[in-house]
Amino acid sequence: MRHNRLVRFISSRLLLTAITAFFVSMIVFFAVRAVPGDPALNVLGLQSTAADREALRKVMGLDQPLIVQFLSWLGHAITGDFGYSYSQGRPVASVIGPALGNTLLLGLTASILAVIIGLAMGNAATSRWRGLRRTTDWIEAVFLSAPQYTVALILLICFAVLLPLFPAGGVSTRGNGSVADIGSHLLLPAIALALAPGAQMARSLKTSISTLQATELLPSLRARGLSPIRISVHAHHNALPPMVTVLGIQVGTMLGGELFVENIFSIPGLGALVVQSVALRDYTLIQAVSLLIAVIFIVVLLLADLLNALLDPRIRVGQL
Repeated sequence: MRHNRLVRFISSRLLLTAITAFFVSMIVFFAVRAVPGDPALNVLGLQSTAADREALRKVMGLDQPLIVQFLSWLGHAITGDFGYSYSQGRPVASVIGPALGNTLLLGLTASILAVIIGLAMGNAATSRWRGLRRTTDWIEAVFLSAPQYTVALILLICFAVLLPLFPAGGVSTRGNGSVADIGSHLLLPAIALALAPGAQMARSLKTSISTLQATELLPSLRARGLSPIRISVHAHHNALPPMVTVLGIQVGTMLGGELFVENIFSIPGLGALVVQSVALRDYTLIQAVSLLIAVIFIVVLLLADLLNALLDPRIRVGQL
């Protein structure tokens, strides 16, 4: 019975994810088509003839009705074929591949830092010491109110320019590429991305633990003679589902922040591709990058839902 419920829960979430991805792809496609400018003119330049531009539009499929263009693009995108980037002179997949790897690496690093910050600040905010609680609340407020691009600029100026402790940009030093070298390049941008999400998760953890402290659960565990460590494990197990949900949502914040942070730290990721593709009116590249960012966010939310279902059985049986 439990197995069937879990299968039904996963199936419903996968179906919802597929439907969401379809509508997101539709919004991305038609939003990009609404961008002013002529892609053929951007590719061929002002010196091109009208006949040359019209021939290129036919090659790009821009002479077809929009619905035909959308269905053709979606069918190819499902198979991993995002088209040809005329501004880059190569297939879109070969353009976004390395950029996607850099963005995922930075996002993963920032997510790990955000979880560490959330756990540390969340536990400090529920401490018995009033001074520590007030200091944590103040730091949390600062982290939540600081824009990621502002934090990125401050970190860059302070720790890469004035105090050259870390590299000012890029993912790795040419000819190096060791774990330590990549880590030193990603630390500052990852911190800039992780502070606000980490503070948001800390607030969620603080609220959950404070709610538990107001119930009979923790006093009953103490009455049973459990050690403080085991009581803390029980408290965090009950507080994790809301925190996981917040983490999934905050990934979207980090993905949006990466568009700015990657450009500030000269990281060749999806953020740099977005700026470049918009400037060049490269429809195929804009569509692919935008859809990829949206799908990453949708998949992260799906994983958060599935993890919550494993942590709390009440979620998958519909009791919450």
